[in-house]
Amino acid sequence: MPGQDQYMLQRDFQASCRLNLQTYLWRDSLGYIIHPAIPPLPANGRVADVGTGTGLWLAQLHSEQQKGSIRMDGFDIDITQCPTAGWLPDNIHFQQWNATERPPSELHGQFDLVHLRLVMIGISNEDVSALVEHLSLLLKPGGWLQWEEMNNFDNKVLTVDEATPKTAITELLQWMTIGPKERRKGNEWRLTIPGVLQQHGFTNVTVENHMDPPHLRRWLTEVSFQTLTEFASKQFAPDSKEATWLTQILADAHGECKNGAAIHMGKLICLAQKVGGH
Repeated sequence: MPGQDQYMLQRDFQASCRLNLQTYLWRDSLGYIIHPAIPPLPANGRVADVGTGTGLWLAQLHSEQQKGSIRMDGFDIDITQCPTAGWLPDNIHFQQWNATERPPSELHGQFDLVHLRLVMIGISNEDVSALVEHLSLLLKPGGWLQWEEMNNFDNKVLTVDEATPKTAITELLQWMTIGPKERRKGNEWRLTIPGVLQQHGFTNVTVENHMDPPHLRRWLTEVSFQTLTEFASKQFAPDSKEATWLTQILADAHGECKNGAAIHMGKLICLAQKVGGH
């Protein structure tokens, strides 16, 4: 619902650590911060990170670009996980904004690149069209969108060999992907992102299915376990049947993970260019 924060996870220091680890692992898995198909940013360009979380993606970009002339803006409905302004580089700024609402007019047409990652947890099917419209408003003509999501419809358990136990981790994955509709939050929209972008005037729309390299599988799986722990602590009463079951299945699944079982969660990388420019 516009104007309300429906975030299903925590925002404490443990959640910030989990988000930061996740960001570092995504960088290692993808091998880039800005997709190599996107042209280099102009010297006085401007970048938006929507759903910025802790703001670490912008800090990574700042370190890579080494251009203080590129302004970097992070937006989120809650920016309390971002660093204090006095500790930031002069060209990084954070601002509270709910992306399901129309952006302030002073932000319209200001950005060469808009990046967002893993907004699925706060976006449902009925929100997608408005979200894409708002992202388009941020971009300059010819500007680029880089949108990264989990493809939970491509989840599977991987093991180092056929003998590796995977009973608990398979049960956990089934709960994650086939669970009640109220938990899945109607986010099938991830499979239709290209069509929605084209309907809103984007061109050069591409989608890549990315698979993580084997050496990252355990760490990414453990990040998923931590995410589920956060989810349970916010959604279930501590002594509820659901919380008790999830705590036990996570412990059992982690035991299997330590012996070579992992959850592969597909990544969708979508690029699109706003019509206009050269």
